[in-house]
Amino acid sequence: MKKILVASDMTSRSDRAMERAVQLATQHGAKLIVTHVIDDDLPSQVVAQMRQTAEETLGAILSFDHAPKDAEVRIETGETVETISETANEIDADLVILGMHKPRLFWDMFSGTTMERLVRAQSRPVLLVRDPVTGPYKSVLCGIDLSPSCLAAGKAALEIVPEAKFATFHAVHIPYRGMLAPEASEKQLAPFVKDANAELDKWWESSAIPKGLPKPTVTPSSVQDAFQGAMEESEADLFALGAHGRMPLSPTLLGGFTEYQIRNPRTDLLIVRD
Repeated sequence: MKKILVASDMTSRSDRAMERAVQLATQHGAKLIVTHVIDDDLPSQVVAQMRQTAEETLGAILSFDHAPKDAEVRIETGETVETISETANEIDADLVILGMHKPRLFWDMFSGTTMERLVRAQSRPVLLVRDPVTGPYKSVLCGIDLSPSCLAAGKAALEIVPEAKFATFHAVHIPYRGMLAPEASEKQLAPFVKDANAELDKWWESSAIPKGLPKPTVTPSSVQDAFQGAMEESEADLFALGAHGRMPLSPTLLGGFTEYQIRNPRTDLLIVRD
């Protein structure tokens, strides 16, 4: 990685994102750019005062010994997601980092969170930082759904934390499972698992799988259940997930599981859109 962009709203929600951005920039020797976006609908006098405050605050944060000496602060005006996306494109960022969002029930329902909208707006990897930073990531879990986006997410994770331990999972939907016995036996599930394994094998052999990404074991369960089991087994501190670029009727939709992870992350979350 050569350039990392971290967006800060100068609240406590951004502190961990800043710490992770500094850690990753130091680890990779990457250029760190910190951006803060001010609403351009505000009076010019207010914008000027907010700009000065932001420059002083972020400059002070980056003056600490552990921050890269060449870190840059960019104060922009405009709509938050659009401006972050434009800045990422302008500097050709390899990674965009955000902190946890402030829940806004009705706004999120109709417009999506900042991260959801940013993932929809551009295809660069976006990292949502949830947890305190204690050092480099140690364990990464990748969701495999046989799509180009899951490969892109795995590749991005390998580039960001090549020294980490990697694990994967692949959930297979069992149609009409409710009609099976409450505790369906392996014999009942075997035909579905066999077909899923054949499909996984074919996809794995025909795709450009990044070196270092292990082949998953098929799990006959819901994606959420498979994810929870894989998280417990891997003890991952980073979850990498692909988001499909095909947007259905609602402009907020990225897929139910992806949306849930963004709004209720169990650990730090890396999302890459196809």
